[in-house]
Amino acid sequence: MNLDKRDRLVLFTLLGVAILFSILFYLDLNRKIGIGDREVVGTIFFKNNIVQRKFEDEVIWEKLENNSPLTNKDTIRSEAFSDALIRLKDGTEINIDENSMFNLDLTGEEPNLEFTQGSLEVKKDDSKPNQLKITSSGSEINVDSGNVKIEKSKERELSLFVEKGKTTVKHQDGKSVAVEEGKKAEFKKTGIEIKKIPVVLLAPTSQKLFFTDPDDVSVNFKWKQEPGYGDPNIEISRSPNFQMTFINEKVEGTGSSFRLKEGTFYWRIKVKNKQGTDFEFSETNKFFVTKLESFQGESPEPGTVFPFVQTFPLVTLTWTKLTTANSYQLVLSNSPKLTNPIKQLETSANQISYDDLKEGTYYWKVVAKSSFPDTKDRESQVLSFTIKKQNTIPTPKWLRPANGSEISSDEIKQNQAILIWDGNAELKSYQLKIANDPKMKNIVFSEETVSNFLVPNWNQIGKGNFYVTLIGKSKEGKETETSSILSFTVVDKKKKPEPEEEPTENKQEPKLEMMSPNGTIVQMKGKSSLDFQWKVTGTTPDRYDLVLYQHTADKKTAIYKITTKESKHNLKDLGILDEGAFSWDLSVYKDSNLLLSRKGSFILALDQFKSLKPTDIEFISPKRLYKEKR
Repeated sequence: MNLDKRDRLVLFTLLGVAILFSILFYLDLNRKIGIGDREVVGTIFFKNNIVQRKFEDEVIWEKLENNSPLTNKDTIRSEAFSDALIRLKDGTEINIDENSMFNLDLTGEEPNLEFTQGSLEVKKDDSKPNQLKITSSGSEINVDSGNVKIEKSKERELSLFVEKGKTTVKHQDGKSVAVEEGKKAEFKKTGIEIKKIPVVLLAPTSQKLFFTDPDDVSVNFKWKQEPGYGDPNIEISRSPNFQMTFINEKVEGTGSSFRLKEGTFYWRIKVKNKQGTDFEFSETNKFFVTKLESFQGESPEPGTVFPFVQTFPLVTLTWTKLTTANSYQLVLSNSPKLTNPIKQLETSANQISYDDLKEGTYYWKVVAKSSFPDTKDRESQVLSFTIKKQNTIPTPKWLRPANGSEISSDEIKQNQAILIWDGNAELKSYQLKIANDPKMKNIVFSEETVSNFLVPNWNQIGKGNFYVTLIGKSKEGKETETSSILSFTVVDKKKKPEPEEEPTENKQEPKLEMMSPNGTIVQMKGKSSLDFQWKVTGTTPDRYDLVLYQHTADKKTAIYKITTKESKHNLKDLGILDEGAFSWDLSVYKDSNLLLSRKGSFILALDQFKSLKPTDIEFISPKRLYKEKR
């Protein structure tokens, strides 16, 4: 079929409109929605896997992370194998299980939680006078105080377990009934049926956390059975509706124990009723089994010295971020025993910066506050650093490339040929000079920059052996001493190094190589993931912990963490990234013990970065760059 000019114009116009709206839809689907002036009413202080939130005036669901704020009239839902613990500002705690959804409206004097599906637990603070009204399919539950558990699935109507306190329920027919502690209510079409809970679960309590040692842990189960009920069976499942029950055993007495591996578990007791004709169930308790994460202060490293001349240095303290902690308490003192702290605060972040610390030696530790009841808080080791006044600003030190190394044409084309040095916050700029003779007489390239890195004009420099020096300049115009001479060779292709024969006693020594991205500029335009790769020799690790940090304005913020058994990882959530400087820590574990740890560093940019001249680059990352551990 032949189309005339007018038909072709209409066809291409429609195609253009379709492509435009497809792009707009994709951008809207993947955009991060800001809270704006919405009222914050609570926080997710622990979440497992995928938990999402939808604002009242939006149609897009966004993923939530630990310590994400919740706003009034949010709708919260969890996917399969996902759950979350939520704490409202009035102290009420909501525990949402997998495949569950509810809407929270705290407007006015009567807070309301609209429960749609799944199962959840509500712990109401006894000291708060207001009731929490829970509505679902025309039924109403008013929680005065205590703990209640609610279940609703496609197969059955709403069920309520009152573990503690007093609750009033109202059926859709308008009839109200009080449900006391130790009883359950089943909402049926004919009305509300109140029963005594035949078995009270004593341990593990709901939300209890266990740590494996090293791969599993022995969990002791205890319960109290009402007289007249018999033939108890314990059921342990991965899902709250017990569709995937993997332990279903007849038990004797009121206790039993099982060894369990890592995961989220639900348990209940099934007994025969007094007539012996049918089974009845206890309430359901949930508990967690997880590996003990490494918790330690990360930076500054022990014994680090922060020199300064006139301006007190910016000191950033960072520590491991735990998935099982909801806040951290930092203690900073000038005493090794941390007596009489000079700084003490609680934060949900895993870093804090100070620019008012005077000359002296400081000691610090961090206490991780557990998100789980009956679980001990964890303390890091005590670390120290020193702030020392000097008469002159230290001479800049080279970080990359290594002295005497080769820089290939491929590295230059891929923007991986970067000169990086250790900066200083009191230096305003740096003067870099490159010469083709070791006495620095024949200068082939010279540039002044405010950054602590530079991508020279390699076309101007050419091929051959080169030597580079660096001088820092303070705000007052004072210059540092000239740095040591760094030598390198620009070649078309690097020579393949001959393998060195290692001593027999060192052949089994574990080694970790940070392969990529490391010491490079990563162009992200058109990419769907940020790819990490590393290599371990001399051992077979159990797992790797990767933590990604972004550096902005003299701050180092952990933005991503993953545990994997592979020697590579693809970060696909690019929405958490921005242009600038990054570093990543990789920890290698063997038999649950930390074996090796290394740091890598890189810079993220878009393709437009390639067209910039070195003079166009303004470095916004810290003056003090991250060093690799050796």
